[in-house]
Amino acid sequence: MRRSRLFLTVRVGTIPILPKPPDYRIVSTAVESKLPLPRPPGPSFWQGFKAYGRDPAMYMHQLFLDYGEVVCWRGTMTIYLLNNPDHVRQVLTQAHPEFTKDLYDYRVLKQTLGNGLVTNDGADWTRQRRLMQPMFHHKIVNAFDTAINGFTATLVDRWQQLPAGQPVALEREMSRITFQIVAATLFGSEINDHAHEMVDILDVINVNTKSAAAFLTLYPWIPSPHNRRFKRVMQRLDNIVYNLINGRRASGIGSQDLLDRLLSVRDEQSGLGMEEKQVRDEVVTLMLAGHETSATALQWIFYLLSKHPEVEAALLSELAVLSGNPATSGDLSRLPYLKQVVQESMRIYPPVWGIARTSTHEQEFGGYRIPAGAYLSIMPYSLHRHPDHWTEPARFDPDRFSPQRSAGRHSYCYIPFAAGPRACIGVGMSMLEIQLVLAQLLPRFWVRPVPGHVIKPMATVTYRPRFGMQVFIEPRQ
Repeated sequence: MRRSRLFLTVRVGTIPILPKPPDYRIVSTAVESKLPLPRPPGPSFWQGFKAYGRDPAMYMHQLFLDYGEVVCWRGTMTIYLLNNPDHVRQVLTQAHPEFTKDLYDYRVLKQTLGNGLVTNDGADWTRQRRLMQPMFHHKIVNAFDTAINGFTATLVDRWQQLPAGQPVALEREMSRITFQIVAATLFGSEINDHAHEMVDILDVINVNTKSAAAFLTLYPWIPSPHNRRFKRVMQRLDNIVYNLINGRRASGIGSQDLLDRLLSVRDEQSGLGMEEKQVRDEVVTLMLAGHETSATALQWIFYLLSKHPEVEAALLSELAVLSGNPATSGDLSRLPYLKQVVQESMRIYPPVWGIARTSTHEQEFGGYRIPAGAYLSIMPYSLHRHPDHWTEPARFDPDRFSPQRSAGRHSYCYIPFAAGPRACIGVGMSMLEIQLVLAQLLPRFWVRPVPGHVIKPMATVTYRPRFGMQVFIEPRQ
């Protein structure tokens, strides 16, 4: 029997909902069986079973349309789905300590990320966020515009040399430049010798998080081919990262990139800095999260612009104010439509398409009771299409994000980078990177999908094109 008939493999945010070991499913069923009525509506187990193999983002969005804003889905495990912005605010902000990341999925991801910001929880997470938040102040982030423009200029030179009519894998191009940018902001120029190897390593790690065998990493003593391969990759990753950390300590701190800041930061309350293992975990987390979401967003923006030439023309007209020069962070205030295009693209194809939490206490949402220990899923993909908050939600319309039309909109019906205290710490960096890359590439190149190439979204770690994105790239006249 094919794996797609055995498991529903979906992803929530940066966290994969992977097939669970049997004991986890039993515990989930036992907890759910004590649930007092009324229980949220939802499909039967058999209906859920028949959904195996479907795109989970689209499928769960249909569940909201069929059953309402609170849905109980039962399959290999029970998931409570929320699609009301008020409920989302309760989980992510108002009562966020009652909703943790104590999930099987995060335990799997910890095998790679350790206790970085994405996987950490409780008091340890609070301390780490407090230490790292100043590193992402807008003044520090904006100073990276020179590095971003430098890597983009190199990409411009390479694209200008492409043979006419040669298909290009846009996903690879965007992954490469976003990794170069995040690596430069982390390590300065020291990563250059390892850049290609690191991209390959991160690709293998992404494959691991999609694999039905990923749970085996929780049992490293099992000598499976998957575990042996994963161990080799992690050894390569750790050797590179620890060598960079130790080399920086030996040479002295002075470049003021993010690695310098991680090594020199001190907690105001305790006076203590980060241990070496914690620095490693934060570095790996920033590398993985920092390039994948931006690379995915850039692909979808190019795709949507190719399908909406009137939007592309309006954007090019605005970018003409740059007179062919790269945009700086200070120029972005003169480019409001550019930001609106990025925001609308992320509404339709949110890189983080779902967010997972566990409830520590019994909860009530919309008149339905959710038991303690329940698995909750918030779906930005569906919130961004909620008919009560978005007119013609399937239509690509960047003017939705004009100041006039944004006024009065519920702040939790648009959360491409999550929301609340655990919102993505690098949102400012990601938005700066995406806008500056587009500001250089769009006026210089036509980017069009190869006719006949199937472009279909796939909900994995991010909401990315299932078969990649083959495009033709031609210089504009």
